[in-house]
Amino acid sequence: MISERRNLPRSRTAIHDETGTWYILDNAGIIMPSVTDDVETKLFRLSATLAEDLDGGRLQAALDAVVARFPYFAVELRRGLFWHYLAPLSRRVLIVPDASSPSQDYDVNRRGTCLFRVRTVGRRIACEFHHSLTDATGGMRFLKNLLVEYFRRGAAPSEGTAAPILAQRDDPDLYDLRDNPAPEEYEDAYNRHYREAMPAPDRSRPAFSPRSPCLPRHDYRTIRGLIPLVDALAAAKALGATLTEFLAATYIDALQELWLSRSEAGAPAALGYPARPNLVVSVPVNMRRLLSSSTNRNFSLFAFVSQDMRLGRRDFPEIVERAHHQLRFETDAKAMGRQLSRNVSASNSLIFRVLPLPLKTLAFRILFHFFGENLYTAGLSNIGAVCLPQELEDRVEGFDFVPMPTRDKPEVGIVSWRGLLHVTFGSLASSRELERLFFTRLRKIGLHVRVECNLEE
Repeated sequence: MISERRNLPRSRTAIHDETGTWYILDNAGIIMPSVTDDVETKLFRLSATLAEDLDGGRLQAALDAVVARFPYFAVELRRGLFWHYLAPLSRRVLIVPDASSPSQDYDVNRRGTCLFRVRTVGRRIACEFHHSLTDATGGMRFLKNLLVEYFRRGAAPSEGTAAPILAQRDDPDLYDLRDNPAPEEYEDAYNRHYREAMPAPDRSRPAFSPRSPCLPRHDYRTIRGLIPLVDALAAAKALGATLTEFLAATYIDALQELWLSRSEAGAPAALGYPARPNLVVSVPVNMRRLLSSSTNRNFSLFAFVSQDMRLGRRDFPEIVERAHHQLRFETDAKAMGRQLSRNVSASNSLIFRVLPLPLKTLAFRILFHFFGENLYTAGLSNIGAVCLPQELEDRVEGFDFVPMPTRDKPEVGIVSWRGLLHVTFGSLASSRELERLFFTRLRKIGLHVRVECNLEE
């Protein structure tokens, strides 16, 4: 508690001066502008498909109201002498048409570009957020408030149009849009919960990378599997695992088959990279569940499920058991605190702070490669079940979570809604082999999987 109070000044991100309010990037966000381009956009996507026709004018009015309540999201990226920073957007955030490929052709490094966008097509509302701004938890809060405000504006006067937003007070994610945002909503929670003198995490070896020729520029393929949630939970429970542990193990199993097939065929050498035996699935951990925070900025770290293929093939129950213990071992507050302490102490060091921004950008790219993407094979993020006020449940057909596009790193986003598990792969690679192996394993277990793809064969 004493440490948190001492860290409070550094956790504040809003700076007020004669030009207005501008914001400091949080500890996770500071690296993202340096590793962003218009293909690897670092945009993740959360979307809702309504059970009724969409009213564009009403949605725009709802968006205006929600943006006013989330002013720390309506920002653009600016370059300073030493750091990037976030300045208030000088224009209105307008809804734009959706496209077949999500999260593409959008470079937040261009002046005047908002760090999120709202897109629509048919009955679907999609919000795409740059990872320098927020993580999936903060993004889902924004989307939920947007949906509730949209439906509230369509209610008849007798249903309480003038009342606060429906049943908002039953859900801490839903805000009264008439309130001013609390500073805790846009704090840098990494700096708030930073502890000095923590040992650094154990060093990791470079991981196998399932490289493949790329899709055409600005094509980002998503393959979504729809699975009955009760069946998936039962399958996980039968193996003594949580749903996330079970799905991470399924991913390792698919990677195992891919690694073995490529090694036996000699493909890794032909593609010009070593056949690294270390299979690693990166699993984001929502730190708000471990450390008290209501921030809508980034506040997640990573746990890892790994397998060393030098030890040979493992059967699926063994992989699940290992995933269960690895995630349990890595995701307690003290273990995650080592990772948090390393990240914050590095960015707060005097040497790093005095580097001018061009040198920081180069350093960030090197660090991101060697101490980030080089250490994992693929990513899997489960944001859990979405909750809305009961009176709105029949008006939303489904939710989807598309992870940000990353070259050579197939990513999976998972969300559940009203009895269905939505598992969405996002990939810039032309090969679909990994997705096929993943969903084939689930079918072998006995799960019914309906698969959909956004791009034609």
